[in-house]
Amino acid sequence: MNFFYLLIILNIFSYIISLKFFFHIFKMRYKFPFRTADLLTFFFNFLLFSIISFYNIPDKFFIFFFINLNLFYIFFHILNMIITSPRTKIILDLKNIKNNSISLYSYNKVYNCDVIAKNRIKRLLQSNQILRKNNYYYLMKKRNFLFLISKVFSFINKI
Repeated sequence: MNFFYLLIILNIFSYIISLKFFFHIFKMRYKFPFRTADLLTFFFNFLLFSIISFYNIPDKFFIFFFINLNLFYIFFHILNMIITSPRTKIILDLKNIKNNSISLYSYNKVYNCDVIAKNRIKRLLQSNQILRKNNYYYLMKKRNFLFLISKVFSFINKI
């Protein structure tokens, strides 16, 4: 196996390991719209493997940029699916239960609309999309992408 292919394989393994490492440190902290761990993993691996490739195989430099961009895209969306999809949450919960089965009544005690709403509000607070004052939530208006989207949706809803 030549050096180029070895470097690609190392890049993929490094991406997975550094993603795990940065999630361990930063948990689910956001630099909206991305998680801090996702961004740091991308930049770390892009810099590391771009420098290695630039000095050893300079004609393949941009390939490592695209590899890391694709890894960022793939892992960002896979993790988003796991975090935000109720269907995926149910599947993962069932997998982790001893005999892979639970009654609807029992499951509703641990995963219900209240839990879903609290998780979503927590993510919106972490990403500074909303603000909490005296047990009320407010949509942040300054430099807020979600505020812009809400205006677009309001306009479309009026049509």
